[in-house]
Amino acid sequence: MADALERITNLVALLLETRAPLTLERIANELRGQYPQGDAALRGAFERDKAMLREIGVPIEHEVLSGADAGKTAYRIDRRRYELADLDLSADETHALQMAVAAARLSEGDMGLLKLGADGPVSTTVVANVPDDPMLPALREAAAMRAEAHFVYRGLSRTLQPYSVLLRDGAWYVIGHDLGHEAVRTYRVDRIEGAVASGEPGVFERPAGFDVRAAFPSDPKLLGDEPSQRAVVRVHAARAGWVEARVGEQAVVHRRDDGAIDVEVPCANIDAFRSWLFGLGEHAEVVSPLEVRAVVVAWLREMAGAR
Repeated sequence: MADALERITNLVALLLETRAPLTLERIANELRGQYPQGDAALRGAFERDKAMLREIGVPIEHEVLSGADAGKTAYRIDRRRYELADLDLSADETHALQMAVAAARLSEGDMGLLKLGADGPVSTTVVANVPDDPMLPALREAAAMRAEAHFVYRGLSRTLQPYSVLLRDGAWYVIGHDLGHEAVRTYRVDRIEGAVASGEPGVFERPAGFDVRAAFPSDPKLLGDEPSQRAVVRVHAARAGWVEARVGEQAVVHRRDDGAIDVEVPCANIDAFRSWLFGLGEHAEVVSPLEVRAVVVAWLREMAGAR
């Protein structure tokens, strides 16, 4: 069910931000890898998603196109009809509550929302609080038109052949072939600096059978410019067994006489790596590389100075 909810959330976001109604073929192309292949399987999955969204009150509109796409049906969501009630909830609370009500299809949802601070009658419409980002339209357009996207990320100019845009854990990511690295890379959209510029359309082809969910790293520490970047961390004996059970025996590069172990783990996403490291408290320290150790030491000094 988690995959279905993730796909539906991406579908809602796509139909909300599109400037023109999208055909099913265009939707499947935008959400590449999230819908099954084959016309019958694709149509069946989309109709189930559409029925579920309409059942919980999401106003999906459709129209029959003319011109080059004459006779095809296209879909969109009218933002003016898609509004959250004015609840006294934080953004995180709203997101969690709306998704829970939508997933469970609770008929008592309105009463629950009233009790949580709604100051008037609550519509029966259940709305997912989908994060927005000004970079998304340009990235989606580049992916759809198979045009290279040019942007600045962490101070460096990037040229990406975008395969897809994906919502994961409350943040948008663009996945594609980075020409500078000559490899598939994943970039967090809200960390792109400045505007996104698109090149000429039709300059690349997506790999056959590309699955965006499979390409997205399952370990957040792998998200970054260099997914192969790794660090050696010394874990003291008090936490050695716990860490080894989670990173795997193959990650252990050295066992010390005092029971401590050195493990090699990804650190491409320095924020995720730092969060994992500090979760071990005083029982872990970075051994190498020196630049990663320096970043961690600098952050600790900054935190100590702020107290």
